[in-house]
Amino acid sequence: MASKDGKHFFKTGAKKGEIHELKQELKTPDKAKKKDVVKKVIAAMTVGHDVAPLFPDVVNCMQTDDMELKKLVYLYLINYAKTQPDLTLMAVNTFVKDSLDPSPLIRALAVRTMGCIRVDKITEYLCDPLARCLKDSDPYVRKTSAVCVAKLYDISPELVEERGFLENLKDMISDANPMVVANSVAALSEIHSMSGKPVFDLNSQTIFKLLAALNECTEWGQVFILDSLVDYNPKDSKDAESVIERIIPRLQHANCAVVLSALKVILKFLRYVSDNDFKGPMMKKLAAPLITLLNTEPQVQYVALRNINIIIQRHKEVLSSNIKVFFCKYNDPTFVKSEKVDIMIAMANSENVHQILSEFKEYCHDVDGEIARKAMQAVALCAINFESSVEFCIKIVLGVIEDKVPIVLQEAVVTVQTIFRKYPNRYESIISEVCSSLEEVDEPGAKAAIIWIIGEYSDRIEAAEEILEIFFETYKEEESQVQLALLTALSKLYLNIESDRSVDMLQELLGQTNDSVDDPDVRERALFYWRLLAGDLSVAREVVLAPKPPIESGDIIEGLDKQVEHILSKRIPFVSSVLLKRPSDFVTYRNLYACGKEFVDTGELEAELGADGGVESAAAETGNGVEAQGEAPKQDPAPVDLLGDLLSLDVPVPGQPQPTQVPMAAQVFPSSFSPVPEPTKAGFPSPLAQGFPDPAFQSPTQGFTQGFGQPQQAFPPQPSQSNNPFFD
Repeated sequence: MASKDGKHFFKTGAKKGEIHELKQELKTPDKAKKKDVVKKVIAAMTVGHDVAPLFPDVVNCMQTDDMELKKLVYLYLINYAKTQPDLTLMAVNTFVKDSLDPSPLIRALAVRTMGCIRVDKITEYLCDPLARCLKDSDPYVRKTSAVCVAKLYDISPELVEERGFLENLKDMISDANPMVVANSVAALSEIHSMSGKPVFDLNSQTIFKLLAALNECTEWGQVFILDSLVDYNPKDSKDAESVIERIIPRLQHANCAVVLSALKVILKFLRYVSDNDFKGPMMKKLAAPLITLLNTEPQVQYVALRNINIIIQRHKEVLSSNIKVFFCKYNDPTFVKSEKVDIMIAMANSENVHQILSEFKEYCHDVDGEIARKAMQAVALCAINFESSVEFCIKIVLGVIEDKVPIVLQEAVVTVQTIFRKYPNRYESIISEVCSSLEEVDEPGAKAAIIWIIGEYSDRIEAAEEILEIFFETYKEEESQVQLALLTALSKLYLNIESDRSVDMLQELLGQTNDSVDDPDVRERALFYWRLLAGDLSVAREVVLAPKPPIESGDIIEGLDKQVEHILSKRIPFVSSVLLKRPSDFVTYRNLYACGKEFVDTGELEAELGADGGVESAAAETGNGVEAQGEAPKQDPAPVDLLGDLLSLDVPVPGQPQPTQVPMAAQVFPSSFSPVPEPTKAGFPSPLAQGFPDPAFQSPTQGFTQGFGQPQQAFPPQPSQSNNPFFD
């Protein structure tokens, strides 16, 4: 639009009677003046003014040979057709006439506009012009008509199927023009996503035609074709190799979407290749385009890194020798650095872990606190997964503790706790360094970690009572996480040393919990310890001081779920691959003009069986086989740990029936109206049965109503407990 016409788009209001003036001006026979008036109407419509009263007058301007004026009128029609459906019928004859115009631009414009006018009354008039344009001699008209079929299907799927437009689209895949082929594939893919059922079958002949058009399409046409190739399962290894060789040149494309789509297809087809001499060199060729994407602007880097995260779930060998490309640069934004750290953790192995830790050591002192914390968390992951790197990890942690940077120090304390849980009784010499930073620890997670360390090694720390007393003084103001840790730590301290001060602190702590703590988890933990310590101390030691199972690496590093990974590997580079979610988890397809339709996930998990050439199924070949959709994977029952870690008592024991939750007023503990549980024959006797005789516990809520301040009345000791200092 000429610059002199720009003034129309800066009007902020309409004068009184301006609609009437525009109506009179639209009747002028001067074509140039009429064009200016229509521009004024479009300008007013653009800024939000209601110019619907001018609908009949604007429609009358359609009878013109001026292409610019015709486009303006069509733009007006698209905007107001849904509010003026009856008047829109006035333009049908003009649309039909324009679809027969000698100019291919006008024919394509007419069909495109009719497809954008989402009015049910127009659809039946659209069919005949659309049928003619699908077989038009000009490829520009044919490619425009292909997209119009998808729009019409969105409005009336039954009409598209009755008129045979889907068959026309399938025939257009064999068109000589590559853009027509690309638009036909795009329309069929869109129809497939809306209908949820396959609309065309991919066979070797169809694949050959798509690959032939791939080299001459625009970049977005190539993306559509590559995305459709993912649904094709090759007949044998040779078929897969031939397709890969035709797609390899796409890895050098300047558009990152084309590169990622080509990578997606190649990785899928490589699973059907049985020749290792072909597969090995091909994997090495995939590294270069991915590395190139990491040298682009940060936004593209982020998309590439998220998709690389999906790729390395199965194919770490693609980038295993290029770990340095993921080292953070000083000017990388935080979101890029974070993704690079995640990928380095996922690609760590016994050979490169020291190289990666050296990089993490620098990140722990980064000015960006978020990256520094993430780097320290990564150090903890390396420590529990690679035993050979523990010494190096401890050096990194001690260096951070010496610097006393508050943000990273919190994570360093948690990392020490993680190392102690993974390798118990091996690195206690660093406890003194951790305790020296006690004043700088102020986050609940770090406080809970250092309390756990003091409680776990309370028999070896001389000042354990003094350190725990610091947290005891602020017990009421602490978070629930810290309160739970302090209850457990003081119980361990009492059972380890049985000093008078530990007894006093524990009893006072239990009393404070009953009087002033509202968190039900903390109160339940306190009641549990009270009842446990009221019984035989040897049984209490078996429970509280029992050896904890070491942390397993699989419990910390969790990749994508196999089903989710399978779906996302077919959705590169869609939005779902960036969010790392199934499409159906965040997208709902809604037709704004017809009935609502739910989005159908086209990447459902399915067994990709190989052909007769001896190629195994894709899932079996990669070692990530999963059951078909609808059948839950069978898992071996986890070993039952009767003692468990008292830090996670709320975790249900696998393989055993869970008790039904009852209200607080219901009877939970033994009373005079319920029999006392018999001691278990296997293992130690039940502390509930041994420590709390039936007549003493008069009410199921006595521990909370009477408080913990009078243990001699509420929980009288048994004769075997007369030497228990907890009751002295």
